[in-house]
Amino acid sequence: MPAPELSPGYAKAVSQATTTVATSSRVRPLALDAAIVAAISVFSAFLSGSRQWAGFNSPDSEFYASLAIFGSEVTDRALEPAYYWTRLGFIAPVRALVSVLGPWNGFMLWRFLLITLFVASLYWLVRQSSTRGLAAIVALFAALNTMLLSYAGNPYLTGAILAATMTFIALATWCAFGTPRVRWLPALLSGVIAAWLLMLNPYALFLALSIWVGIRLVGTLRASVGRWRTIFHDLVAAVVGFVITFLVFIGFGLLLFPGKNWVTTYLDWNGRLDYASFISDPLIWTSDIALLVPVSALIVSLIAAITTRGNHWAITAVVIAGANIAFTAIYFALVPGPWLEAPHYVAKLWPGSLAAFALAAAALLRRRRLPPITLLIPLAAIPLVLWSGRWEAVIGRAQGALIAMVICLAFLFAAVVARRSANLPSAIAVLVALSITAVGMQLLQNGRGLIGIYGQYPFRAAYVDFSGEQIMGEKIKAEQWLIENTSPADTVGIWTDPERMLSAVAAMQLWGKYNNVTGTATLTRDDVDRLELSRPTVIAMYAPTRDQVEVFWGSIPPWARPSTPECTTVEIPGIGVKESYVCLTHLRWVG
Repeated sequence: MPAPELSPGYAKAVSQATTTVATSSRVRPLALDAAIVAAISVFSAFLSGSRQWAGFNSPDSEFYASLAIFGSEVTDRALEPAYYWTRLGFIAPVRALVSVLGPWNGFMLWRFLLITLFVASLYWLVRQSSTRGLAAIVALFAALNTMLLSYAGNPYLTGAILAATMTFIALATWCAFGTPRVRWLPALLSGVIAAWLLMLNPYALFLALSIWVGIRLVGTLRASVGRWRTIFHDLVAAVVGFVITFLVFIGFGLLLFPGKNWVTTYLDWNGRLDYASFISDPLIWTSDIALLVPVSALIVSLIAAITTRGNHWAITAVVIAGANIAFTAIYFALVPGPWLEAPHYVAKLWPGSLAAFALAAAALLRRRRLPPITLLIPLAAIPLVLWSGRWEAVIGRAQGALIAMVICLAFLFAAVVARRSANLPSAIAVLVALSITAVGMQLLQNGRGLIGIYGQYPFRAAYVDFSGEQIMGEKIKAEQWLIENTSPADTVGIWTDPERMLSAVAAMQLWGKYNNVTGTATLTRDDVDRLELSRPTVIAMYAPTRDQVEVFWGSIPPWARPSTPECTTVEIPGIGVKESYVCLTHLRWVG
């Protein structure tokens, strides 16, 4: 007897109910994931003791802070605006936030967004390959890492680069192994992030792209059918996303810096920069124990790949860690510049390293759930992670190598246990290894000591108060005063005391070789000749004492007809005086 035929209305209602249930089943886990990411981000940004202002990497940090706050008001007045304004990947979004919320709330929201993007990307990376619990633990440890927090709280480009690179890596795994409802979406978003990275720093784009391509190749080799067609579609989608985003940034550049050409500026300045002038010692990298972190990430990934017999997530971890190191080594051989001496170039290796550690752990545990009792391990480790984040003693190479060895041995032990034991011992071993890694990374990066001509960027400033907010307020005040007492038609030359005690304040007006009228206490004959060629209409003078300003002002040639200095004061701690001076003299050239 045939089954009774359902009425169209009843069939439609059943279909709608099925769709609703399916949608609800998808929405609930997504909502839980979003809540976990939000909780970790809020804890890291506001409740962990981390600092909103983690210091500066002068003078570049001030360049980008000033351009984000004041825009073309700075470049219009500069003798040479250089290429700094082209870093639109930072300047454009922060300028938008500052315009709406003011500098303090704008930078606070920007910092929180960077932390959230980094946390969400790493969480999602692990969530694709393992459980929600493991993803949350890995993301929490990363969110408390001083490399992320110090740069997220610094108005330099590196914080945005870290977040963008981690997102790029997560999108690459989605392209390679995911099953998105819209197949071309991961590649399109990858193109968007690639354009963002280009607008931040081309080196960062090429490093991230080498990792992205490596991950995509793993996915291609693993696919059984349609691999080349998929690659072609991904390439087209990525190019579309890149071009659209690039043009949007170019449009923002035209709005923020009228009359300036991004492409021309970039090509011109890339031809003018001589990176060899930054080198103090071509072998300085051998003293940087922080580089043991990416090396450890590669070793741990190899351990995971071998013990899991070629698990594709472990192989992906090897590719990420390997590309991270290989690109860096090749670039260093071809372009021996400042990147290994400057802490912010070393920091660019951290997204790849953290991703490799995370995927190695995920490959060992796979989809095994974490017993609730094992959560006591990361909870007990958090105080140690926060303590190591405040570490300030210099760690020698031998001690650094020992720390790296402990990290690798902890993962080797975890790999053996995870292969041979049940759920509980495996979870305990992997979580202990992750906890040791989280603390060990902090010690290696915070204990690196003075490295090269750049010295030690205080990563522990992520937790230790170095008066960053107070100093930033004084710098903003000084630049605002300069803008109010000059006009966009003025060109401002810069002078600072020979010890450069106030160079960080002067950097708000693009202090540096092309804008400084001299580096000495008074103008020399050669300085006067150059001054007559550039003919600034204003000289901004920055010094700890008024006497220093007066001595310099007295060396300005009388035919420049300098006006009597107008001054304001700023309070910058740590330079030996309570109040320092920022002064302007207007020049009215004869002839």
